[in-house]
Amino acid sequence: MLNTPEEIEQQLAAGEDSLVEFKEVILGSKGVRSPNSEAFAGEMIAFANANGGTVLLGVDDEGIVQGLPETRIKDVEDWVINVATNNCEPPIEPVLTKRRLSRPDGNRTTVLLVRILRGLFVHATNTGRHYVRVGSSKQILSGPRLVRLFQNRGQAIIFDEQPVPTATQNDLDQTKLKHYFKRGPKAITWIDLLRNTRITSPTEDGLLCPTVAGLLIFSEMPQNHLPSAFIEAAVYRGTRRTSDELVHAESIKGCVGTQIEGAIKFVDRFMLRPARKPLGRVDYPQFNIHAVYEAVVNAVAHRDYSIRGSKIRLFLYSDRLEISSPGGLPNTLTLKTMAFRVFTRNQLLVNFLSRMISPITGNAFLESRGEGIETILDLSETHSGRVPEYNLYGDELLLTIWGKPSPHES
Repeated sequence: MLNTPEEIEQQLAAGEDSLVEFKEVILGSKGVRSPNSEAFAGEMIAFANANGGTVLLGVDDEGIVQGLPETRIKDVEDWVINVATNNCEPPIEPVLTKRRLSRPDGNRTTVLLVRILRGLFVHATNTGRHYVRVGSSKQILSGPRLVRLFQNRGQAIIFDEQPVPTATQNDLDQTKLKHYFKRGPKAITWIDLLRNTRITSPTEDGLLCPTVAGLLIFSEMPQNHLPSAFIEAAVYRGTRRTSDELVHAESIKGCVGTQIEGAIKFVDRFMLRPARKPLGRVDYPQFNIHAVYEAVVNAVAHRDYSIRGSKIRLFLYSDRLEISSPGGLPNTLTLKTMAFRVFTRNQLLVNFLSRMISPITGNAFLESRGEGIETILDLSETHSGRVPEYNLYGDELLLTIWGKPSPHES
């Protein structure tokens, strides 16, 4: 935290890292000449867009204390506040503290600690550049990484509403559309209906293309344009994920409804079903299939489709089922609170799924009450005696559902 001179001394010896940056300050007659205001704004933004951090002003790149002139510290403070206010969008509110440290010659001097908190919003320079802190340097953010940051901070860019430029309206299945809209529009054209419901959206060139959610719901094969939007499923005879233990593997593709149905059939087909025959055959299925259904629906509905090359992975073992879903938790949720709070990463996709009937249950694919995780936890614990586990590994959420022990093991 760099609260004491001793902690600062240790950091100076260790060097810069993902939470600390050193900056030497060169003053002119009218203010700060170096660092450049735009560059310093980028440093603050990089910390705010990551996990926060501290800039030590008055320390060079090698961690050697240069200090700030006592008569000019107010000038440096005013400059920091000005940059944070006018060069950052939205403005950043740094916490400024002063510490007395020793220079190499033994004399004491003052350094200024500029602490940046993790931002609630995505920050950019006033020239429109987004940065994030990675290791001991800042990196520019663009493309899918920037989209994910906006999503994680709960801001306006919603990936599933974005048009897919490589797709056309011919990629949308007319039978699915007519079934969803009860045969078709009555007062407006198909083009207007699809645009108004955001099944299609204009690109920057004004061309109407299917959105990500539009393809996922209404295309026979959205993987033609969203190649990672499928479920990779595999069965292992033991408890380890090795080629020697692999029994069967397949890719479950198609629209999200087809993927959900295919994944449930996969688990139902391959899960263990030990039996006893005291007075007649009694099966002991490995998993509660309704809990599995809720888990698969959640994974399909809430995964991060902006992460290229990552798919949902469903792995069946002799003792458990693992479902890995691309995408970390947004900043409003934690592993402990996710069962009790509702956050929708893919608002449009969830809206469609909450209005469409599942052939498996006869009800809507997704209930809007946010009870899915509680259902998974309660049904699975009742079935197997063990509470399912959620774990976060980088940008991937892993759900482990434990299997019911065989009656022959007791």
